[in-house]
Amino acid sequence: MLNYSNKTIAFVINSLEGGGAERVICNLLRTMQNNFTVNGCKVYLILLDALPEEQQCPNYVEKVTLDANGKLISSYRQLSHWVKMNKPDLLVSFLTRSNLISTLIGNRQNIPSIISERVNTSSHFATARTGFISKFMIRMIYPEATSVVPVSQGVMQDLVDNYSVPKEKCTVMYNAYDQNTLFEKSQAPTNDLPKKPYLIGIGRLVPNKNFSLLIKAFAKSTSSRDLVILGQGPELTGLKTLAKELGIETKVHLLGFRENPYPYLANADYLVSASNAEGFPNGIAEAMCLGKPVVATNCQSGPAEILTGDNNTQTDSFLTAEHGILCKVNDVDALEGAMSAMEGSNVVELYQKKSERRAKDFSYEHMQRCFSDITDKVFLERRK
Repeated sequence: MLNYSNKTIAFVINSLEGGGAERVICNLLRTMQNNFTVNGCKVYLILLDALPEEQQCPNYVEKVTLDANGKLISSYRQLSHWVKMNKPDLLVSFLTRSNLISTLIGNRQNIPSIISERVNTSSHFATARTGFISKFMIRMIYPEATSVVPVSQGVMQDLVDNYSVPKEKCTVMYNAYDQNTLFEKSQAPTNDLPKKPYLIGIGRLVPNKNFSLLIKAFAKSTSSRDLVILGQGPELTGLKTLAKELGIETKVHLLGFRENPYPYLANADYLVSASNAEGFPNGIAEAMCLGKPVVATNCQSGPAEILTGDNNTQTDSFLTAEHGILCKVNDVDALEGAMSAMEGSNVVELYQKKSERRAKDFSYEHMQRCFSDITDKVFLERRK
């Protein structure tokens, strides 16, 4: 491992407003704290947008908040000025906008850039109005990054096959989870836990997470459990209306965002993820860390890799896989069938044990070693 002394590293992300990537970057900073502080490395976290913060940055990191208001050009100008003034030795970014501008600025100012891609790009931008432009920019700019860190094998394959990212620049780094901390958080007292039994869905209330599919499948099911959904977003009103139209408003509980979702997850019987696309789904991995069974759509990419070990697994309807139940994407009947399979005799208990075993594959120690190896390689190449 290289010595980080006299190095300045700037981590860049759009904001700390909820979401999986925001949690991952804060966890990575916490995981790397000893590596950085022992060697006197100066670490910044640059937030492009001044938005409410739902994740906590570690105290040793100097946080800088810009005011780009979600705009690409404004983000570029403000970050470029900051980089010019502070001259970091390395830029490390998360999320598409941050990745694009960090790569451009790094190349222009001769600073290496490590970009972390947490979603399957092709699926993520498939329905967005600006998707074509975003994918074009990714295809032009991502290959110019010094190093690319996909969250899963599936995300890496998408970048290599469809966006001209050289495979030799890629290093997969799975998200990591502290099971002891998750368990401790899951024991925190709450005053609004739903009455048991219930199943749970967690995530931003946006089209890509497809909570409308989950509600429709739940309405078709014969489950005696209630459905709890944690998250906030623009689809909240529409989801409430949908539940009412389907006559299940008394069984569907949309509780909004919770800074600590783990007591709700720990008290659920199982987790359902209905996403159209994922990179590496944090909700699934965290549920498994708490010993919770998982039903998930076989979207690109992540769920199959976690539940079967093979990102290329195919599902016509649903599949009772090694570590969870996988079903076809955006198919109400398939999701309802998968949920019904989980409701079978002793199935929840069986998959509880399987989840606990699978969760051991995602550790902080692995993340620390992986990120250290990536930065070592970048700095060694820099010396040549």
